Amino acid sequence: MDTVHANKLRAVAAYSLRTAALLCTTGPLMQTLLATLGFSSRWIYIHATLVQGVNTVTILLCARWADSGNAIRKSALVQVPHGLLYLLYIPLCIWKSPSLVSFAALTAITVLQVVSVSLYTVCEYKIPYFIFPARDYGQVLAMQGIFSSLLTLGAGALVSALTPHVPYLVIMAVACVLSAALMLGAAFLYSRQQPVFETEEFGQSVHRHMRIPFSATFSHPSFYRLIPANLMRGFGYGAVLVAAALALELGFDQQVSTAMVSVQSAASLLACGVFARLSRRVSPRVSVLVGSVSYGLLPLLLWADQTVFLAVYGIAVLGRTLIDNAVPALLRFVVPPEISGPYHAWRMMLHNGGAMLATAAAAFIPPGPFILLAAACQLCSGAMYMLYRDRGDSHPSAR
Repeated sequence: MDTVHANKLRAVAAYSLRTAALLCTTGPLMQTLLATLGFSSRWIYIHATLVQGVNTVTILLCARWADSGNAIRKSALVQVPHGLLYLLYIPLCIWKSPSLVSFAALTAITVLQVVSVSLYTVCEYKIPYFIFPARDYGQVLAMQGIFSSLLTLGAGALVSALTPHVPYLVIMAVACVLSAALMLGAAFLYSRQQPVFETEEFGQSVHRHMRIPFSATFSHPSFYRLIPANLMRGFGYGAVLVAAALALELGFDQQVSTAMVSVQSAASLLACGVFARLSRRVSPRVSVLVGSVSYGLLPLLLWADQTVFLAVYGIAVLGRTLIDNAVPALLRFVVPPEISGPYHAWRMMLHNGGAMLATAAAAFIPPGPFILLAAACQLCSGAMYMLYRDRGDSHPSAR
């Protein structure tokens, strides 16, 4: 097996394990845990806002973290503390308490994990330049999404099946143990990645210290022209991120919020399958636009029917997943490798900043206006990505 092919397999396997592990700390499962512990929707929104805030600040402070040392090794090492921290949730599941101390402890654990996620994010978009060719990036993203969705779909279905019969806190305690093992497995696979392309193709090495000034990032057309698009995309992402809390606020029960995990996985699987078919035929910006249009159905979440709620949530996740795959695939052809570390760090800072604004706004804006605002933001973001053109875009369907 050649090194590039092995890198692709390891990338898909590691991403799948990591995504399954993250189910416990992001989205419906964590929001349901907070509700089960006795915290109101407002506390859930505060928790989500703090998490997004720490994510944004960490990326801001560590934007150059991937530009020195071995980015591959760094991306693997940060997964280890993340995995071990899952075990600290178990006492909170055993000794149920809706106290401020309990909320602070749970949030502190999550925040520490988010620091790990942020540091990984700084490396995540730089490493592909060194381990497989640009033409394969879209396909790898799609396969990562397909296999991770299959794994999370099974996990979500199991949680949904167990919820009526087993106390939710018991389910979460066991899930945290499994998540720790999955994250450590992902760390091992990340550590086994081998750089293939170095100075010959890109003019730099995965090991080399590159001190590129931030001005090179800020002056790049694809950065400053897409600032509003990235902020608004983050707002739309944040709205879908707290959909479980919205469901509970709208009067749906715990079974609906846990069923959202399976819906999310199935929608992600479908989206990744579609993207895999289209990634070499259609420009990624088309996928961004199509995904954004799906947000136009978000107002139907307000319909007091759980089937409609889950269906619209699934369509929104499908659209969001198309966008999440298409944006980095598009930028891979546009962003030069020497600024890829700080570029994507600042891009994700804008994205996470938008998500933080969304989760904070959800605590104060009624569900109706909040959902309308999120839909409008994502539609505008999709239009901006669709209209953006760059002479460096070498995707075969770029023009």
